[in-house]
Amino acid sequence: MRRSNTVLIISGKETKAKLTALGKAFVNCWNEVNKLRLEQYKKHEPVDFNKTEKVVYEKFKAVLHGANVQQVTRKNASVWKSFFELSKKKKEGELPKWMKPKPPHKKKDDLFLLIRHDRYKIEGNEIYLMDFNLRLKFIGKLKWVGKQGTLEIFYDTVRRKWYARIPVSVKVNNKPKGKMKAGIDLGVVNLATVAVEDGSWMLFKGGSVLSEFKKITKRISKEKKRLARHGLKTSRKLEKLYKKRSLLLKNAREGLAREIVERLYDKGVGEIKIGYPKGIAQDKGNERNTNFWSYSAIIKRIKNVAQEYGIKVKLVDEENTSKKCSLCGEIHENGRIERGLFKCPHTGKVINADLNGAINILHIPESVKDRGKWLKAQPVVYRWTNRAGWVRFAPASYETMKMKAINHKPMIRLEGTIAF
Repeated sequence: MRRSNTVLIISGKETKAKLTALGKAFVNCWNEVNKLRLEQYKKHEPVDFNKTEKVVYEKFKAVLHGANVQQVTRKNASVWKSFFELSKKKKEGELPKWMKPKPPHKKKDDLFLLIRHDRYKIEGNEIYLMDFNLRLKFIGKLKWVGKQGTLEIFYDTVRRKWYARIPVSVKVNNKPKGKMKAGIDLGVVNLATVAVEDGSWMLFKGGSVLSEFKKITKRISKEKKRLARHGLKTSRKLEKLYKKRSLLLKNAREGLAREIVERLYDKGVGEIKIGYPKGIAQDKGNERNTNFWSYSAIIKRIKNVAQEYGIKVKLVDEENTSKKCSLCGEIHENGRIERGLFKCPHTGKVINADLNGAINILHIPESVKDRGKWLKAQPVVYRWTNRAGWVRFAPASYETMKMKAINHKPMIRLEGTIAF
């Protein structure tokens, strides 16, 4: 599997000057090959990746060395191919209405270097770039060790620092502790609801992330208005706010994936089923749907972390999982009632609506095994905090107490749940 180590480069004035000069040369190389391909595209001609690569190769090989020029042109080609694939899906109606694929853009201040896997060495806390006879000291732990891939060195315009991303190929030796299965229902306020075959369940509440997202968005709006009064469009403060908002969501998503997978691994889960929220993905983008959370990014991250533990991840069609009753197995159009609850008209029992969806996802393909056992289980509830990430709260949550009040059944604490 592929993993990356990202480290901070320590650089003095001389090193910064060299990196800046090289970074600009790599950007010029990218812009040159992108310009040639864009011209072909605008003329409605087939984009000739080989021909455009040869033109740019001859122009930049003396400055960047041929091996590194190829890394730039081929990475640009991969972006173009991705654009063509998305454009095809758009024509076939497979993408949301708000998504409009665009060709690769011209780079401006995004300084970067791309170094082929055999043109650099890692020596202790140094990266040696052979073609440029440049040694770069770095801070950071190399978590992943394996066969190295193309090195990417990039400049963070907000933090004003250089970083190196070192990709490696590593072998997976981990095996799951058991063969249980778990179902995950993704949402907006309740970001993830996880139902496990042993009758336990977890609830990840995203309200605090939503709240923080809105606060930063208001600050962005305020800064944009201030800039407009002075005839400006951007500022370092505005860039920092955008970066902060982006990192908030990224950290929450990545922390969520790791917390879910590690807890399920400890429980002995060997397969995770995730229902993809297609209805939300096709909605118009705003801060309360897929553009906010990026469910595809969450699913991708869960897959990556699960791979480390040898756990299989399966995407399932979640059609009707919100309407289907996990207690009786039938579809009830009006099953969902107020305050996030789902009521079975046959049994009169009430269950958390998101838990209901997670159980149905778990039971795909059809199964009636142990229906209703989650009614007596107290969930482990997680909330996001900026400093500590996803933190466990008392399992006797508001969601459980609502179910208890209606069903009049005592809560049974399952092994592995906690109380404060």
